[in-house]
Amino acid sequence: MTTLAALEQYNGLCDELDRYMQEENSHLRSSGTDESLLVDRKKAILAKLDVALASLREAGPVKTTEHAASAEVRKRVLNKILKLLLLSREGEQLLLKNSALSAPKPVSAPVSSAKVANAYRSAKSAKPQAQQTQAEGSWVVW
Repeated sequence: MTTLAALEQYNGLCDELDRYMQEENSHLRSSGTDESLLVDRKKAILAKLDVALASLREAGPVKTTEHAASAEVRKRVLNKILKLLLLSREGEQLLLKNSALSAPKPVSAPVSSAKVANAYRSAKSAKPQAQQTQAEGSWVVW
C-alpha cells in the first residue's frame, strides 16, 4: 500500500469517527447515558484506526510524485483530528455533567436550633474563665 492510499484510508476512518462522535454527543445530550452499543462501536472504530496507523508506518515516506496530493490529505486529516479532539472534550463534559446529576446526594439530618444552643452552652461552660492581663483590661495610651 502506498503512503497516499494509507493516508486516504486514515482520512476515511477519521470521517467515520467524526460521524460516530457527533451521534454520541447528541445521544448524551438527549438521554444522558452512554449505552454499551455505542461503546462497542467506538472500540471497533479505534481498532480500525490502529490498523490504519500500522499501515501508515509500513508505507514509509511519501514519494516525491505524491507530495502535493499527500500534503492536501495530511492537512484535511489534521483538521479532522483537531475537530475530533474538541468533540471528545465536549463528550467528556457531557458525561461528567450527566454523572454529577445522577449521583445520589448525601442526606444529612437537619439540626434543630436547640441542639445548636446546647452545643454553644456546653462549649462556653467547658472553657475556664482566663484572667485578663492589665493590657487587656485597660486602655494603653502611647
